[in-house]
Amino acid sequence: MVFSLTLCFSAAFAGLAFDLPRACLHLEDSNSSSEASEILWNWILKRIRLSEAYAALHDIYKKDCAAVFFDLNSDGENEILGTHYASARNGNGEWLLYVLQKDKNGKYKEITGDTVYFDAKHPICILLKKTDGYRNFQVYSETKDDDVTYVYNKEKGLYYKKSVKN
Repeated sequence: MVFSLTLCFSAAFAGLAFDLPRACLHLEDSNSSSEASEILWNWILKRIRLSEAYAALHDIYKKDCAAVFFDLNSDGENEILGTHYASARNGNGEWLLYVLQKDKNGKYKEITGDTVYFDAKHPICILLKKTDGYRNFQVYSETKDDDVTYVYNKEKGLYYKKSVKN
């Protein structure tokens, strides 16, 4: 009994050194017909300047989009976190994560400064801690065999990988 009490007490203090998750988002639970996935799909088509027909010629299909809404900066307007399963990196099971934010004109723009690859079988953890008014988020990287945290840089208006100094 003393051991388990000490272990719980130690774990509680150890948790203070880490940022706790506010929400865990599973993109694999999303589907291509969700509103967030539709917006991501249209954004991808505009970004690569392809019609849906030409995208299909390159094996880029709407059904491979998975996205969810989450308000990262608590402004009442949801950002989009999503992926397209054709974006796998070197067949290693990691996909490109897009984080999109609506601008003043109602158009979506990407707000990730670093390329974010993540293992889609693991959740994207939205953390309680904020940096420059935006929630930090954490993804699992198969190639690094670890969780990677991304923080917002207000000056640049983009998310970047958290450096060791932070």
